[in-house]
Amino acid sequence: MSMRWTSVKARQTFLDYFRSKSHTVESSSSLVPDDPTLLFTNAGMVQFKRAFLGVEKRPYTRVATAQTCIRVSGKHNDLENVGPSPRHHTFFEMLGNFSFGDYFKREAISYAWELLTEVYGLEKDRLHFTIYRDDEESFQLWQEIAKAPKERIYRMGEKTNFWMMGETGPCGPNTELIWDRGVEFCDCDEAVRSICSPHLDNNCNRWPEVWNLVFMQFNQDESGKRTPLPKPGVDTGMGFERLVSVLQNAPSNYDTDLFQPIFEGLRELTGHSKREMREQYVPYRVIADHGRAMTFLIADGVVPSNEKQGYVLRMIMRRAILFGKKLGLPMPFLTSVAQSVIETMGGYYTELTEQKDFVLKAIVQEEERFERTLDQGLEKAEMIIDELKQRGETVIPGKLAFPLHDTYGFPIELFEDIAREHGMTVDRAGFEREMEKQRARSRDAGHATVEGQEVQVLSEIMPGVFSQLIATDFVGNKEHEHFSLIRARRGESLLAFDETPFYAESGGQVADTGWIEHLKSGAKAEVLNVLKDERGVYWHHIKILEGKLEGNFNPGDRCWLKVNAERRQRTMRNHTATHILHAALRRVLGYSQGIQAGSLVAPDELRFDFKHLAPLAPEEIVRIEELANRAILADLPVTITEEPLETAKARGAMALFTEDYAGKEKVRVVTIEPLPDEEKPFSVELCGGTHVERTGQIGLFKVLSESGIAAGVRRVHVAVGENLLQYLAEREQTERRLAQMLKTSDKELTVKIEALLAEHDQLARERDALKRQVLMVEKDRLLQKRQKVNDISVVCARVDLSVEDLKTLSDFIEPQIAPGVALLGGVSNGKASLVCKVSEALSKKINAGQLIKALTPLIGGGGGGTPRFAQGGGSNADGLDEALRQGEAQMQIRIGL
Repeated sequence: MSMRWTSVKARQTFLDYFRSKSHTVESSSSLVPDDPTLLFTNAGMVQFKRAFLGVEKRPYTRVATAQTCIRVSGKHNDLENVGPSPRHHTFFEMLGNFSFGDYFKREAISYAWELLTEVYGLEKDRLHFTIYRDDEESFQLWQEIAKAPKERIYRMGEKTNFWMMGETGPCGPNTELIWDRGVEFCDCDEAVRSICSPHLDNNCNRWPEVWNLVFMQFNQDESGKRTPLPKPGVDTGMGFERLVSVLQNAPSNYDTDLFQPIFEGLRELTGHSKREMREQYVPYRVIADHGRAMTFLIADGVVPSNEKQGYVLRMIMRRAILFGKKLGLPMPFLTSVAQSVIETMGGYYTELTEQKDFVLKAIVQEEERFERTLDQGLEKAEMIIDELKQRGETVIPGKLAFPLHDTYGFPIELFEDIAREHGMTVDRAGFEREMEKQRARSRDAGHATVEGQEVQVLSEIMPGVFSQLIATDFVGNKEHEHFSLIRARRGESLLAFDETPFYAESGGQVADTGWIEHLKSGAKAEVLNVLKDERGVYWHHIKILEGKLEGNFNPGDRCWLKVNAERRQRTMRNHTATHILHAALRRVLGYSQGIQAGSLVAPDELRFDFKHLAPLAPEEIVRIEELANRAILADLPVTITEEPLETAKARGAMALFTEDYAGKEKVRVVTIEPLPDEEKPFSVELCGGTHVERTGQIGLFKVLSESGIAAGVRRVHVAVGENLLQYLAEREQTERRLAQMLKTSDKELTVKIEALLAEHDQLARERDALKRQVLMVEKDRLLQKRQKVNDISVVCARVDLSVEDLKTLSDFIEPQIAPGVALLGGVSNGKASLVCKVSEALSKKINAGQLIKALTPLIGGGGGGTPRFAQGGGSNADGLDEALRQGEAQMQIRIGL
């Protein structure tokens, strides 16, 4: 391996080269994109999609990035190839340079050729090129710029060399730079090995694609017609791991300095020699790859769960654990993998270092959770496979696969891995049907919000005016009332203005409401909501109060806009309070980085979600409240500035919604000044919302509740200002009513309640003692009536007690009849119950679970359990006597066998 080019040097060289070519260098965007069509960022162009579509203007026309990507879902899913393949990954870096109507094919090809050959020093005659079959310009440019002979330039079809963003929209040809690793790497079939070349497009290991240059040249309409774009663009992507393997002359991506530190760490844990490690390269590769994906996703705020990105994270972590078990790795081991990833890549991706504590805690928690069910799940999987194999079946039904996921926490992908090792497949469609049944059972209300529906409607109704509108000028930070011209109207309820004092819903803060008056006619409307589209146009959702819509509120008309100032003030208090809460949480819990996972800022509600792996302790809540109230009572100034993103980050600003700030020359920074005895600001956050001028305007601060809403995510509700006054008044009224009901004073209320609870506990103990005496008498009565069959005692009786009392009674009876069996039935509150308890020595003859399962249909229900104990219930009380009769007969038959 040539180490002249380390991965760190190779990445920085790429960025420095394009910086020298007048490109802005942007940071990697989040792995969770601000794009509802994508689960993960899967290419470098994702953060620039809106710029390419023309709906977002960037302050530059040429840019370069090193972008982290995940491909483990949808059409870009490399999961099965990870391990066996020397170059496939679920997580990877994509180096790219982009042009938005600036340079085109000549410059893009020149840059790629110069960087690879003159800067990185790759051998020119080992580079080959593919082009789209009709792209004559690229064909000529490769000959002119690279002096490439025609036989090293391959014309390909649309499948490989024509790129499209979707069924319609920007598209164009692409050209790929292919590296010849040497004939010894050829893994073609024997029949075509003699003619091996990139033109075969057969994924031969000899010809890795190093760089792909996409030329967005056309726009395709619904009919398939392509017309030239007025300003064509360039989107390039170079897989960083492949580049490093070429630069280091490594036999695979995994033999580079990006992966070898992880391999060595694993080898220390296993005690393997290098030869043994090479023999088991698939598990090593899977764990290393999945470990990188895991570490970056958690650092990006994703936590293991059963939904969306969290499900994929959980799946790859548990898949890595499964492969670790094959290597004999001691659990937990994934934290050591994460440590290696952070040490290897934390220099450039500083969020890894900043989030290190959270990443390691989240990994330990998930690994411990899976460890509890792993062995049982593997045993169950092997039982299912063995049973089906004996029947000669090769497809595992979805109904059998689902319990592995539901009970033992096995993602379906893991079971598919296990099945594949046995030459079997899983009925994925059947599994998905079972999953959907479960979702239907647990689906809660309120999945889609009214606001979300309105956004969707906007995207449907605006195509005709979309390209003609520019961003609305928001003046609401300084004014609550403003005169403005109507720019556009859609339907009967949506207006857009040149300028507006109304805040549009974004960043967790709800929109302003208020009123609009038509200056000429006097017609009035109420503003119900304000939504901002992708271009920054504010759409005011209105309801006519006076006058008619016809003849009024047309484009060009002048109106008076007035925000509901009292409502805005309450919202501002809550929004600044979220910043105070976030700062207090970070201080008390010991986080140096931002932990916000979401929020709702409304006039009557402050809800804040944050990343933390344990419930808040009572003493932590007290400390948070004390710190927050200290900041409020100090009446600290709240300042708002516009400054470059890097400047804001350098002074500690929390970039909570990175996608909103990407590409902006300046960002809005909200700073709460330092406490009197401190030097650093109490809070510095990037935020576009509205805020009070001083913290003292908030009033007091109180945490109302704290709960978990997802794995690794907690939620607090807070009250401040008028909302806190209302809460305290309601609580005072409740306490006063309780005191009156208990005939005591407000001050003595706690003492009175404690006395009542103590009395209640004493009565409950006396009741339980009496119940135990009654059950003991009932036990003696039933023992006198027991039957003997072949020296085995049988107790079968109806006793109309609750199912809990029947279970206790069976526990009293069973030790005194061993070997024996007790089958008890009863009716309580109109519901029939059955309980069966079997002595251990008898459980091979009589299986309690099977017996109850056979009898419960007679009482209109179901049940089951273990061979020694089972219970069931049903709504048909009239069938209980028949169930006991049949149960007694079955027990006698089985004992007699």
